Amino acid sequence: MINYVVIIPALNPTNSLLDYVKRLIDKGFSQIIVVNDGSDQAFLSIFSELNKLERCTVLTHEQNKGKGRALKTAFTHVLKYYQNFSGIITADADGQHAIYDVYKVAQMLQPNPKSLILGVRDFNQAGIPKKSIFGNTCTSLIFQLLFKKKLKDTQTGLRGIPIDELPWMLCLKGERYEYEMNMLIQAVKRKINIMEVNIQTIYLNNNSGSYYNTISDSLRILRRIISGFFRKGKQSEVYLVKNHDK
Repeated sequence: MINYVVIIPALNPTNSLLDYVKRLIDKGFSQIIVVNDGSDQAFLSIFSELNKLERCTVLTHEQNKGKGRALKTAFTHVLKYYQNFSGIITADADGQHAIYDVYKVAQMLQPNPKSLILGVRDFNQAGIPKKSIFGNTCTSLIFQLLFKKKLKDTQTGLRGIPIDELPWMLCLKGERYEYEMNMLIQAVKRKINIMEVNIQTIYLNNNSGSYYNTISDSLRILRRIISGFFRKGKQSEVYLVKNHDK
């Protein structure tokens, strides 16, 4: 068994998510947490089938709250029920992250239990959606300029996180995609080692399954990078389970 929890936020997923989770279980991951982030009624049967799987837990938001909140909901659940696990792997529900790459991130986290592991994509390949190139290029450039840390893929959703880092991550602001940027900003400020591992660059149907809005979400992320630079020091480590365990 692989002693990591895989966390997958999901909004109106396709039936392929069920097969994806089954393959993760077959690969040896001990526990999968899928967060239903306010999906429509038509998709509830998928979550019902997922919840029947022996090593899969479905957490539900009655209304859509955003990817950041979905991750925090899952982090709270992990700290409450799976503290004996070594860490967590976050993955997306839209088919962008190959099973082998999830395993690859876990394998890198194992000998580096104090590091944040990022699965990074190659945006120089042909066929990459323009909105993905634009969003990642802008944020990576500004991040490097302000924080003196070069990261190939600041918006990757495939991350390996040591379980000891979850409490402070729960305190970070951000309910949507900007939350993942806040995570990187605070990791740099806390001098946490950030490692990168190359992964496959997969975009199905021109990334039509993504809910990332090129303009509004990119602007929100850029504002977060800039405000994070001017906010000195670390964010508070006050951690209240009752505020997140919903």
